[in-house]
Amino acid sequence: MTKRPWLATLALGALLTPGLVSADRLPAPLRALFAREHVPLNGISIYLRRIGAPRPLLAYRAHTPRDPASVMKLVTALVTLYTLGPAYTWRTGAYARGPIIHGVLHGNLYLRGGGDPYLITKSFWDLLHGLRRLGLRGIDGHVVLDQHYLHAPRARRGAFDGERDRTYNVRPQALLVNFQAVDFRFLPGASKVRVLPDPYPTTLRVINHLQLADGPCGDWRAHVHLRIAHEAWGNLAIFQGRYPRACGLQHVYRVTDNDRRYVSGVFAELWREQGGTLHGGFKTGRMPPGARLLYEVHSRPLADVLRSVDKYSNNVMGRLLVMTLGAVKEGLPGTTAKGLAVMRAWLARHHLRLPHLVLRNGVGLSRSERITAAEVGRILRYAYNGRYMPEYVSSLPIAGIDGTLRYRFLGSPVVGHLHGKTGTIDGVDTLAGYLQRGGRRYIVVVLENYPTADTERGFRAEDGVIKWLYARK
Repeated sequence: MTKRPWLATLALGALLTPGLVSADRLPAPLRALFAREHVPLNGISIYLRRIGAPRPLLAYRAHTPRDPASVMKLVTALVTLYTLGPAYTWRTGAYARGPIIHGVLHGNLYLRGGGDPYLITKSFWDLLHGLRRLGLRGIDGHVVLDQHYLHAPRARRGAFDGERDRTYNVRPQALLVNFQAVDFRFLPGASKVRVLPDPYPTTLRVINHLQLADGPCGDWRAHVHLRIAHEAWGNLAIFQGRYPRACGLQHVYRVTDNDRRYVSGVFAELWREQGGTLHGGFKTGRMPPGARLLYEVHSRPLADVLRSVDKYSNNVMGRLLVMTLGAVKEGLPGTTAKGLAVMRAWLARHHLRLPHLVLRNGVGLSRSERITAAEVGRILRYAYNGRYMPEYVSSLPIAGIDGTLRYRFLGSPVVGHLHGKTGTIDGVDTLAGYLQRGGRRYIVVVLENYPTADTERGFRAEDGVIKWLYARK
């Protein structure tokens, strides 16, 4: 995210008027800000309210339904936290029916996914290492990947925006390793650039045609080109372009393969590294009745997982939360439809009336999800007054510190005083959370929906609202 200087909005402070403002009318400083940034007044909704106050400080077009983008994750996080509890964990297990004789499993090994949203390479390595510690050194059968805990309809990856190699477009699954991505690290040497993939699935080969270049680092990504070539045995990752020596170590995450082949390739890589052998191949299927558990790994607790979901706006993790709600409360397999039904029922049961709420996947990766600024404010008020307030608030990015707010508000007093969830898709820019000023804390919601909302002008307008509130007497 581009840095935005505080100086661009210092003029707002000189226009501030002490005392209350009319809740439904824009103060003059904000009107001036939006005029300067060419923000159409019918394309923005604002809801500002001090915690504990009987009415909002400002509620401009706060009852107009808007596309919230990833701010919708605030609803999903609330329901998931209260339905499953902050200590909830997911399990991923290895099972077998056949006997183990002299360290060799005679039969298939079944890997049963449990929907872990954060099953990274290290966790998968721990699962295989656990099998090795039990004395298993060989598999005289197939490795069967059991994805039946959850069900997500197959769809063309990248159908939402055409970016099929980005992790946020990965289909959520019960056994999703490392978000199905490879971390390509670029390390310049004396005469060439090394490309180091992590993990390095056996179903992937890297062809490196990058040329080492002199000069400043700059926007190095614009000069590094990756093409994925699909082969019968796997995929080729072909790198071309120029990489400046001044960049040092950099990296990019990309999806290189389909789900089954990626998991198979990572398993084969890690199992071989640990000295294991496999005589069969890989296939998908269901774990048979009577299979015994050999070893399992547990995920991080939900409270920790929420930090990754919200701070970095991880869409696939958020979708797995929704599907897990469906699996736990409505039965297997967990689906998005079941999870959204659980969310609607929970909101109704807790008297959180959100008449304009439209849910499609619960993470905002949609053009049809809707909510109003006032309704987002209701969610934030409920969360702040609830028993899991610390876990909820701590999951949000901190202005100028981390997550999607790391590079925002730099150089302004807002740094460190705003915990907020961001959302951005074409024509949509949103921000909602909690602003602390002195001994008071405010609920802040800004939803922008208009063609240029996701440009620098839109971001400056959104940030300007927060700065105006922080500087207000």
